[in-house]
Amino acid sequence: MFYAINAKTGERVYAPTLEENPSYQFIKEEIWYADIDSIESSPKDLDINKIIVLFREGATDVVSPNGNKYDISPHFFIPNKTQLGINTIPESKEHILAKNWIYNRLIKPNQDKFLINYSKINKGQHYNQFNLLELPFDKQRIDIECSSSLLKKTRRADIICPFIIRHPILGNGIVFEIQFSKQKDRTKFNRELDWAIRGYSIAWLYEDDFKYLSERIIETIKDSIDVDSFANLIKINKGQQIKELKVTVQEEVRKIKLAVEEMKEELSKESLQKVIIEEKQEIAIRETVIAEMRKVFETHKPIFQPKCPYCESLLKAVTTKLGKKKWCCINSCKEGWMDRE
Repeated sequence: MFYAINAKTGERVYAPTLEENPSYQFIKEEIWYADIDSIESSPKDLDINKIIVLFREGATDVVSPNGNKYDISPHFFIPNKTQLGINTIPESKEHILAKNWIYNRLIKPNQDKFLINYSKINKGQHYNQFNLLELPFDKQRIDIECSSSLLKKTRRADIICPFIIRHPILGNGIVFEIQFSKQKDRTKFNRELDWAIRGYSIAWLYEDDFKYLSERIIETIKDSIDVDSFANLIKINKGQQIKELKVTVQEEVRKIKLAVEEMKEELSKESLQKVIIEEKQEIAIRETVIAEMRKVFETHKPIFQPKCPYCESLLKAVTTKLGKKKWCCINSCKEGWMDRE
């Protein structure tokens, strides 16, 4: 386990660089909690945020044929994790080898050179060389992941070696990608472009570039490695980038057109619903007016309908056989007939 959380500061620290961190002079006296991203499962009654881990110093494990000593990088471990029923997320062999390699090349004391070959933008081949150990890289920030507040996401790599000051050719730092398995060109392109946009140069290292010193220690066969500068990556990938951008724009335009059509359809439905609601409201208003008119008519009906002069009953309108309209008493008074004007 290469990460842990300090109980006092809450800081997430990286074990291989911890001994270089001046904030932690007495590492073994500190209380460390397991990084929850490293825990796969644990008992329900166990607080996953308070799993105690211990720090283990790097151990000299291998001596190369030329007499150089190679160390296993420092790491954290959970004591009695099997008895506690805790399972950690298994880390790939490649990542462990990569960390041990970078630890021995960059972090371990008494190293005098780490040669990198780089290419300029106007040249295709590697032709210039730097000693990485002479560049202003930040040991405290050597890590396996990088976050970008601009892009709002985290990009993981085998090893990231950031610079304290931006380098005019190599940018914000160098990303080491150790690829022991086959990778699609598309994936490689996306990773290169993503890192280049963040201002990082990249070094691809494959299984053929290494020799095994032990089961857990690897070393590069050559004494130098090739690095593509971030500017060169953007330049050589710009054709593909433009092609990708064209496809993306076309897809987005298609989505926008579809969204517009859907919006029109929704507006049509809303307009129809609005008309129906307005018609219902108009009908309700008319029914209310008619009801009021009926009420007024019933109230004033006696005034407009004449009464029989003999029995005071209301007269009703009738039409005679000759087609003449007359008022007739509803009580059939013979005398209750009068011409209807």
